[in-house]
Order: sequence, then C-alpha cells, then structure tokens
Amino acid sequence: MGTHEQARIDHEKKIAKHREELAPVETAILKEQSAEAAVDGKIAELALKAAQGDRAALKLQRELRVRKDEFHLQVENLQSLAAPIRKAVAIAESELPRFVMAEVHERAADVMRQLDQMGVELSKVIQPIARVLGEFRVQVDAGTAEALALIARGDPDRIQALENRVRTMLVRGIRAQLSFEFRSVGLDLFEVGQFEGKDFQSVVRPVLESVISALEVGLYDGVKIPGRGRFRCLTRIAGLFGLHLLPGEIVSLPVEHKSVRKMIEFGSLELIGEPTSTNSEEPE
Repeated sequence: MGTHEQARIDHEKKIAKHREELAPVETAILKEQSAEAAVDGKIAELALKAAQGDRAALKLQRELRVRKDEFHLQVENLQSLAAPIRKAVAIAESELPRFVMAEVHERAADVMRQLDQMGVELSKVIQPIARVLGEFRVQVDAGTAEALALIARGDPDRIQALENRVRTMLVRGIRAQLSFEFRSVGLDLFEVGQFEGKDFQSVVRPVLESVISALEVGLYDGVKIPGRGRFRCLTRIAGLFGLHLLPGEIVSLPVEHKSVRKMIEFGSLELIGEPTSTNSEEPE
C-alpha cells in the first residue's frame, strides 16, 4: 500500500467518524421537528373551537404553543451542535479529491517503476539471445563464405542471388520470429512481408537448404549418389537452386526434382549416363 493511498484511507475514516458523530444529532433534530409538527397539527385542530369561544380549547392551545416553542428551541440547540460537525464533514469531503488525486499519481508512478524493473528483466532475457544469435552469425559467415566460394568457382555473378539471401537471412528470420511472437500477444510492432515466413526457422532453413543444394550441384566427380545424375547444360539457366548456370557446364542434380525435370523438358539439360536409383521422395 502506497503512502498516499494510506493517507486517502485515513481521510475517509476521518469523514466517516464525523458522520458518525453527526448522525445522532441529525436524528434528534428530526425527532424534535416531528414533535413540533405534531403540536402544530393539534393547535390547528383547536383553532376553530377557540375562535368560537371555547376557553378550554384556547387554554390548551396556549399550552401547546409553549410546548411547540420548547421543541423549536431544542431544534435550534441541536442545529447549533450539528453546525460545526457539518462544517467539518464538508471541509473533509472537499479535501478528499486532493487525497484521491495524489493516490492516483502515486499509483501511476508505481506502475512506471514496475515497467522500469520489467525493462531490466527484459534486458537480461535479451542478452543471452543476442549472444546466441551473434554466435550463429559467426558460424553463418564462416560456413557460407567457404560454401559460396566453392559454388561460385571464380564467377561471383553465379552466386549473386544466394549471397543476397544469405546476407539478409538472419535479420529477416529474427524479424519474422519477433513479429509472430508479438502478434500472438496483441503487439503489432513489425511490418513483415507476405512471404517472409511465420518464424525464424521458416526463413533461415530454405536459405541454408538452397546453399546445400547449390553445393551439391558440384558433386560430379564420378562418385555415384542415389537419386542424382550428371547433366550438361545446353542453355543458360538462371535461378536453379539460386545459381546461374552456363551452357556446357557439367553439374550434379536430383533427377526427379520438379525444377530439373522442367529444365529437361525445355531442352536446357542433357542427362549424361544413367542416374543412380533411389527410393526417396521427390525433394521440394
């Protein structure tokens, strides 16, 4: 409980105490006023008889007026007793909004302090994630530098598309994952493209698989690999596994891959020798 919350509660208790003190006085005032009104009624009832010369009625009227005056005087006495208490209640009630507003400010400040502490905890959570991502980046840079050099075979234009995908892969993957996680809790902090992927893995895995597939294109040294065959490029082929292949190149490709089969149908690839059989499903 905050200091100003306690002050507001104490002030409300003060108001309640004043009202408790005032309550019996107000009750007594109402009682005296009710008695005065009842006497007034009786006096009015006797007025006609007294006016007609009924001396007994006139005498009773006079006695009742004395009693009425007593009730009226007592009301005035009680009003004098109630006045300072009513004033104290009014003053206390007029001051209450100040206590409430101070409590609201205190509570808002407490929320901000809690958010600040949450920020500290979030920083602690983010730091190890950043370290792991940094290590992943080092491994990506080291692995893909060697892989792309092998795939390029001295021709940087051959791997330009792959290089672009590898270069942006980590950032796009992080953005996709954060967007997915934040949106799941109602936070839309990142604008992610329609085909970016729903999470880190869905962005990174296809790029790594493309690099692997591009590396495997160079597996044409005579070792038989199930499901793959040696092909001669008859035309320029752009975009197959992220590569640009030139006429006359000898490459190793998965025979049943839909893109490879399409290139064969178009007359862009020529199978050299018989492929090694495989029972595996067609790769996507």
